[in-house]
Amino acid sequence: MKTYFISALLLIMLCSGMVSGQNNVQYYDVIHRDQLVGSTVVKKVGNDQNFTITLSFSADIDFLIKRVVITGREYARFENRVLKSGSVYRKVNDKVKTDNTIKHLGSYYKVQDGEKSHTLAIEEIRDNMLSLFFSEPDRINTVYADNQQKLVSIAEAAPKKYVVPGKNDSSSTYIFQNGQCSSVILKSKLVTLILKRR
Repeated sequence: MKTYFISALLLIMLCSGMVSGQNNVQYYDVIHRDQLVGSTVVKKVGNDQNFTITLSFSADIDFLIKRVVITGREYARFENRVLKSGSVYRKVNDKVKTDNTIKHLGSYYKVQDGEKSHTLAIEEIRDNMLSLFFSEPDRINTVYADNQQKLVSIAEAAPKKYVVPGKNDSSSTYIFQNGQCSSVILKSKLVTLILKRR
């Protein structure tokens, strides 16, 4: 009876460890000019090979002459560490700014951007902007930028600090501490936001 109890206890502990390992949720505060203006939640579900990542973002920024409310959500599904599908949706003051999807179709990807579609002659995408929240890009040179719909170079600007260039002189800078993404700096011509991990 004692052996059965110990075995059952070990099994429960192992299963609970597996479940917690399959779900990774990260919470970030959105900071603008040292003020808390919103929040971001990034969630990864699955194992190292097969997983989905979702992101939800909201920010309410009060400029002197205008109030800007930004909401967004992103999704990516990986199988055998290859991106199979994904989407990016973003609104600014109730106006849709980004609405695109990507789907893996064997030897290429199909991208739908609003009513327009095109193909990417890329066999496999293994890293996108969402995956950077969960793995330090110290061994990769390019990443798929969903908003730009192409592979872009990623550069280590300083130890544990990686910059991904965006459109129109914008950029996303990922900063890591102890192997985890501690903050992301989103910089554009109009505004700079910092996602600071709680």
